[in-house]
Amino acid sequence: MRRQLFVSRSGATTLAMTPGPQLQAALDTAYEVFARHGRPTALDAPPHRRPEVLLANLTATPLRELSCEAVGPYAGWAMTTVGDSGNYRHFLPRLLELAAQGDCAHMGTDPDQLARKVLYGGFRTWPANERDAIVAVFEAAARQAIGESLDQATPEPWLTGLAEMGASVSSLLQAWLAADSLDAGLHLVEAVRSEAHASRRGGEDQSAPEVQALRLWLRGSAVRERLEALLLKAPEDEIWRVEAALIESAAFV
Repeated sequence: MRRQLFVSRSGATTLAMTPGPQLQAALDTAYEVFARHGRPTALDAPPHRRPEVLLANLTATPLRELSCEAVGPYAGWAMTTVGDSGNYRHFLPRLLELAAQGDCAHMGTDPDQLARKVLYGGFRTWPANERDAIVAVFEAAARQAIGESLDQATPEPWLTGLAEMGASVSSLLQAWLAADSLDAGLHLVEAVRSEAHASRRGGEDQSAPEVQALRLWLRGSAVRERLEALLLKAPEDEIWRVEAALIESAAFV
């Protein structure tokens, strides 16, 4: 259902990924940490949002079993027009899990959208263990996505989300560069092309400093050298993709 990449800038969406042990452990920790935020018994929302119906859908099954259809509409409206930060934090572990699995297309269920939501909800004032739990999920998801195939996952939205939240992504970027698999290289190819697409839109970059640093890294010589090395071992049907990224990369200089 989702063949294109990088919700954050190209308008596409992430892909399905089955959480591995590290990511699953991070998700389990998030459920434990946020368990103190109880299930809401009411949602403050305008009548046109039908808060009673929303609440009924959100509380009909255990949190871990909430479907995309049940939680998806809430994900986009949370805190702006429906409920408060406490309500959102109750559902956040499930939203993180759906983002990792990549099988929910509703607004507010993609990694970078989730990052912006938690920032809107006062992330920097939340207890340290809550902030750490969210960052750990993003880090584990990004690390796993680096090694996934292009039709399974992509690391860029997770890295962008981390940067939006002010977390360091330097170790993950180094791991990405060091990964010598074809999949890791092709993810880098697509990230460079995504960055080129964003650059052509023009306008002042008002993103967080950490996001700007991520974008500069994608434009840098280390990434370009990795693409040049990838060109030598890419299969014939992927050469065009690598060459296109190298052309875009050269234009950054």
